[in-house]
Amino acid sequence: MQEICVMIEKMKSGGIFVSEKKFTTPSGVLTDAAAAADFEGAQRFDKVLVGSLGVYYRDGFKIKYIPYSVLERAFIRVQEVNGRMCCGKAVFHYFRLVFVVGGKEWGDVISEDEKATDDALAEIARRSPATAIGFVK
Repeated sequence: MQEICVMIEKMKSGGIFVSEKKFTTPSGVLTDAAAAADFEGAQRFDKVLVGSLGVYYRDGFKIKYIPYSVLERAFIRVQEVNGRMCCGKAVFHYFRLVFVVGGKEWGDVISEDEKATDDALAEIARRSPATAIGFVK
């Protein structure tokens, strides 16, 4: 019992068994204490987290991280799905927050919450003025 208490105390103090966060970036896998701290303090908008260093979201078991230095553009893509139901037809909307890196769409996050998607895009624009927002000719 004493050994278990010691192990728990070491875990709380950052000792053994504390795994580092691994982020998948456009340039590969990154393990960075600054990015991990930014991830923990990032502002959540549904499934997207917007931090001071970049944008974070989960893709399966991976945490994707796009630093503002490589994020060229972000925009919202609205998709409609026509559904047939017992009482008639219905149209469902969902929103994709799309991230462009290196001239290609590197990632997107699906959400049903339009306001959260709009707010995330506005926060990205505020934190990274160099990032193009929306449609660009």
